[in-house]
Amino acid sequence: MVIKMRNKYTFNFVIFYFLSYAIFSFASTKFTPYLSEIGYSAFERGMILSGYAAATIVMQLVFGVLSDRYQTIKKIIIMSLCLYGMVSAVLFSVQGAALAVYFVLVSLSGGLLNACCGLYDTWVLGCKEEIRRNLSFIKAFGSIGWAAGSMAASLLISLTGYRGLGISIMAIAGVSLLNLAVLPDIDRVEEKTRISLGDFKRLMTDGRYVLLLFILFLLYSMVIANNCTVIDKMIELHASDAQISMKWSVQSLVEIPTYLAGTYLLSRFGGLKLLRISCVMLTIQFVLFAAVQNPIFLIGVSVFQIFSAPVILVASKILIMEIAPDKLKNSSQLIALSIFCGCSSLLVPVVAGFFSEQIGFDLTLACVAALGVSSFLLTYPLDRLLSK
Repeated sequence: MVIKMRNKYTFNFVIFYFLSYAIFSFASTKFTPYLSEIGYSAFERGMILSGYAAATIVMQLVFGVLSDRYQTIKKIIIMSLCLYGMVSAVLFSVQGAALAVYFVLVSLSGGLLNACCGLYDTWVLGCKEEIRRNLSFIKAFGSIGWAAGSMAASLLISLTGYRGLGISIMAIAGVSLLNLAVLPDIDRVEEKTRISLGDFKRLMTDGRYVLLLFILFLLYSMVIANNCTVIDKMIELHASDAQISMKWSVQSLVEIPTYLAGTYLLSRFGGLKLLRISCVMLTIQFVLFAAVQNPIFLIGVSVFQIFSAPVILVASKILIMEIAPDKLKNSSQLIALSIFCGCSSLLVPVVAGFFSEQIGFDLTLACVAALGVSSFLLTYPLDRLLSK
């Protein structure tokens, strides 16, 4: 009976991740092409995209505190997914609106999808052990959903336009919520713990936590540059919408082996060594991004994604769990995401967009490669702090 129940929940989480990440890719992979199509420059697109980074930071901080305070994540996800579907439908239906309107809609849509990605993983980590240990396996199907959604989005746009894409997001979100109904919420702590500002202050003054977040910020800045600046370079090289979708699909597909092997990789190398491997591979990837001048070759270089986002996310969650106190087990994860994911999403599109117009895409991408070198060097003082 226990085995059947465990398999049932794992299966439902797999379906939920697949459908959710599919519709997340519908919006996320089309923000830049959509804004480009309606006439916004690289710098203006960067300004608009920075809005959803700010929304991500606020939402993840608020959701983290609420989840620890009220010992629930499932209810927060239901509310967030409903709102994401409605906002995305409006975003891709609006025609000829002012920049401020797109700023607000992209901020809400992008902020909610990023916050949900963090909430999903924290939700699984907060469930029973038999569910928690399947996190990497479950996340693999999120990558499959993202890859399938990236390609399906182009097909939907060619058949129904961007408005049809937005309506599809809302419809599939409704189906996801039906599947979510049977899933369990996080385990409640036996004794209700009152969380104070002092608890958060101690967390944010922990040298290990702060240095880890800075390293993750630098690494995730490279991931964000891949998602915006590399796409801008592909547009500059006259890449088709299908080629841009193919890049997203390739990146998602190569993540799957990493997530499937996540447990083995952590036991074999440990979180810190995985981060170092990611630093080296990301540096090589961005040197190639700067050098390559053909959209097809840029898609080929995207296979290095196997060493970037999945490695960073898997390693970071384990390292944060080792550092943070139990009473902040949900908050510490979402605070970390809001800082290294949210802040990099806030700054990189604007900064990279500005420098791309001033010095060109190639030199900008070469400068991004230097962030990988800096991250690698910083892992050594972090190692000393963790060993103490």
